[in-house]
Amino acid sequence: MKEENYDPDKLTPEEILELILLKKTTFEKLRSSGTFPHSKQQKVRALLNDEDEKSYTDADSLEDLKRYMQLFPKGLHFDEASKKALSMEEENDAAEQKRLDAEKIIHEIESDLNKYTVGEIKDKLSPKDLNQLCNRLDLDLNLIDKYKDPVLEFNDIPEKAKDIPKEYTDVFFWGIPSSGKTCALSAILSTIKKNYTMEPPDLATKFGSVYRTNLVNIFRNDYGYLPNATAVDRTQYMPFLFYKRGEKKKRKISFFELSGEVFKNFNVVVNNADTKISEEGEVEIKKTFSLIELLLKSTNKKIHYFFIDYKKEKEDTLDNNFTQEDYLGAAATYFKDRKNIFKNNTDAVYVVITKSDEIDGCDRQQKMENAESFLKDKFGNFLEILKRQCDTYSIDFKIKLFSIGDVYFKRICHINRSFSTEIIEDLLEHVPAVSNNCWRKFLNS
Repeated sequence: MKEENYDPDKLTPEEILELILLKKTTFEKLRSSGTFPHSKQQKVRALLNDEDEKSYTDADSLEDLKRYMQLFPKGLHFDEASKKALSMEEENDAAEQKRLDAEKIIHEIESDLNKYTVGEIKDKLSPKDLNQLCNRLDLDLNLIDKYKDPVLEFNDIPEKAKDIPKEYTDVFFWGIPSSGKTCALSAILSTIKKNYTMEPPDLATKFGSVYRTNLVNIFRNDYGYLPNATAVDRTQYMPFLFYKRGEKKKRKISFFELSGEVFKNFNVVVNNADTKISEEGEVEIKKTFSLIELLLKSTNKKIHYFFIDYKKEKEDTLDNNFTQEDYLGAAATYFKDRKNIFKNNTDAVYVVITKSDEIDGCDRQQKMENAESFLKDKFGNFLEILKRQCDTYSIDFKIKLFSIGDVYFKRICHINRSFSTEIIEDLLEHVPAVSNNCWRKFLNS
């Protein structure tokens, strides 16, 4: 485009300023024309300086700074504006990268709710992004902000045969570490407290009472925080009474939760009696095995739940070259070698697949079919040992699916009580109830 020639002598300083700002001419070009009076140059220069100062002072954004540098390439504050613009660009780039990272994390979490822990997402996401994530998941932000590990306090366990209350049904929960026993117990106990009636037993020693209360309170609401794995020395024995609302009969029951670390030592006991039991918590582990012997030899009726972690097995995780099947098989052999345990005192045996929401299937029936195929493939030997003993002694044997509900960030859980209710109904079927007259006689004895 052809440039126009302007005669500065015929223009006012204000008109010259406007032409310069509109990039239609430059101060230098006008000065070289020979018709730009010195006095007028001074006035235009003053106007340009004023406009320069005002334009820089008013530049609050990156776009404003770029506009200033374009208008005043030799401006009074060009170097300052350049540094400021560069810093803003870096900040904007960092903010954009942070936004992209946050969006990526949010998408990852939507695909896998347990990819990160509570602590990790609090570190990775800003409060604003965290709030956005909770809105997407329909999750209360307070569950994250107020997260704290649940406290589990432990009681003494029986050490002698006389410590074990008579006429109770002892319910055993077996499984390796992180197989979901403690979480399942918490869900079951809290559901009993919520939908049935639970009472403490009339016993001199309150075995497991504090621990049982702790487990109940984890899910006193529909959301709860999952506990950490049970410590190596924290096997618990929990007798209590329960019954349906309005029911006149009560049931005497005791839950026995075996620490997963102790459970792993069945492999040592069964396969090599000369091998030393794990040094970690050795005294407590031996004490626990003594209690196992007392419980299994008692005349109380028994129900056994063997927990299998579906997700751990699908991830094909080995522990010191041993699988879940090795440990479970060793436990089953241990029971088999102790005569008459199944023959005289066991009413039911259940194999419970935890984290069953991970199993493929569009409905419960299809999930169960896939679960049975999974068990035959991964735990065929263990199942055969159990089923053979159950068939021999006419013991009820079932495979059950279990999920505590939707878990977020490995610790926050929205409980699904249907699986717990199913186990409770099984217990109501197998645990004999005591009538009021018999109960009063028992209490007064």
